[in-house]
Amino acid sequence: MKTIKHSKFKNTGFIFELLVRQVTSEIMSGKSNSIAEKILKESFNSKKELSKELKLYQYLINEKYNSESKAEQFINTICEARKRLDETKLLKEKYNLVKQLKETYDIDEFIKSPISNYKVLASIYKIFETTVLNEQFDPKDTVLSRFTISENIINSSIQNKDSKIKDAVLEQYKKQDDDLRAVSYKLLVESFNKKYKNLSEEQKGLLREYINNINNTGKLNEFVSDEISKLISELKNVGSIITDKVTRIKLAETITNIKKIKSAKKIKEEHLSAMMMTYELLNELKNSLKK
Repeated sequence: MKTIKHSKFKNTGFIFELLVRQVTSEIMSGKSNSIAEKILKESFNSKKELSKELKLYQYLINEKYNSESKAEQFINTICEARKRLDETKLLKEKYNLVKQLKETYDIDEFIKSPISNYKVLASIYKIFETTVLNEQFDPKDTVLSRFTISENIINSSIQNKDSKIKDAVLEQYKKQDDDLRAVSYKLLVESFNKKYKNLSEEQKGLLREYINNINNTGKLNEFVSDEISKLISELKNVGSIITDKVTRIKLAETITNIKKIKSAKKIKEEHLSAMMMTYELLNELKNSLKK
């Protein structure tokens, strides 16, 4: 019996998560028209089989029960619903979606982005495959996938208030027609640009990297390490010109503090804030010296 191979390209939940993240990234880049948002609207509208399968993924991710028996029964119900989808239509839609992504983005880089619930998404894909394919798969692989989903349903039975609010907002957004969605998206972009219009390019770049690679510790740490080296170099250059002793002492303390971020195993919000303030300090010192 063969094991079930996970395919990121065919995993509807995984691709959807990446597209949502890409929309955020494009907003951060100041784009008024997000290509990712357009792809989402085209590929996941209510008439598409992709949208129907995505709902099944989201049910298994978001629905919570307090017992294993209830979780198992729910998983079985979702698997039965998965059987009723039009497989031919679904495969064609997945092919067209991946084709569009390849034409728009560097697909290898696109699918490398880590997703926090990747293990659960991969497990859902596997049990869906065993549901629709008339093949004999390794029972151990199937059972492990079901355990992963069941644990997610049971262990996350208590959702926090922010998550519920976010889900409610998302559901309201999904119910809007295309024109209203376009207006909503435009307002979102304008609101974001207004809120962060005073950020420097370096600060925007840091925020963008943090959002895109929040779970990719290696890539984010590498970016932050490079940025800190640049910051330290520029702070030292500015410090060599400043004559005020108090300012030079404060500058030395700042350099010492941001150096510590380099040794952090995971970049946290407090590190992000420290770097944002250091960018601001550097710009103020430069402007002061010009005057």
